[in-house]
Amino acid sequence: MFLTDPALRRIAADTNDVLPEHLWRHDTATPDPLGDLARILHRTARDFTDSTTGLDEALARVGVLAETARQGLAARVDLHIAAYHQTLTDALIARERHNVLGAALITCYHAWRNHRPIGDGDERYLLLRRCDPSRGVATLRRSDPHTWLVVPDAEAAGAFNIPYPDRVVGEVTETEHGWTPTAYIAQPHHRAPLATVYPLPACGDLASACRALLRWWHLRHSDTWRNRTPDQLDPAELAHLTS
Repeated sequence: MFLTDPALRRIAADTNDVLPEHLWRHDTATPDPLGDLARILHRTARDFTDSTTGLDEALARVGVLAETARQGLAARVDLHIAAYHQTLTDALIARERHNVLGAALITCYHAWRNHRPIGDGDERYLLLRRCDPSRGVATLRRSDPHTWLVVPDAEAAGAFNIPYPDRVVGEVTETEHGWTPTAYIAQPHHRAPLATVYPLPACGDLASACRALLRWWHLRHSDTWRNRTPDQLDPAELAHLTS
């Protein structure tokens, strides 16, 4: 998966920015205000990651406690749960600390980002659903000035139920009518289509065009495909494809 780091995942969820790494670490040695912001952000990101681990462990203890309670309740009518007050209190404290650090992380990130523009270049990263990392990330690689190759990460492939993680699943081209997706599968580390190319309807924005590619491949591998082309889909299927 692309966004496995808790701090980067939280930043993506709150800002829609997808970073491949802690880019601010490159500024932490800079002896100027930008460096000060980067160092504060770096410390906050580490604290947030530690907090994520702590909250996960606290919630796991609550889960164990709840399962023990369910088993006890099945065995007898009355119920005594040892140390449940402390376990629940620890989880609530961990959640509150996590919330505070999450807000601080985003504040620090905005402060650093306001002074550090990040260019797309020939590769960029896009959440397939705005501010929702659970739908995965598409890596976009520039093919020409108006066209991007689309490569879903493992989380995106799982979310859309397609068997093509980390492979080119097509391309999207900016036109006067919006973004036009063209679905095809390329060999790993190659751009040439392996088989049939499927032109898809134009979409209103880049993210929906990328989703259209993944939805097409989901349909293409489902029982409802019935050997059809995109032109043969019914209106409801087309609307879902491009939404």
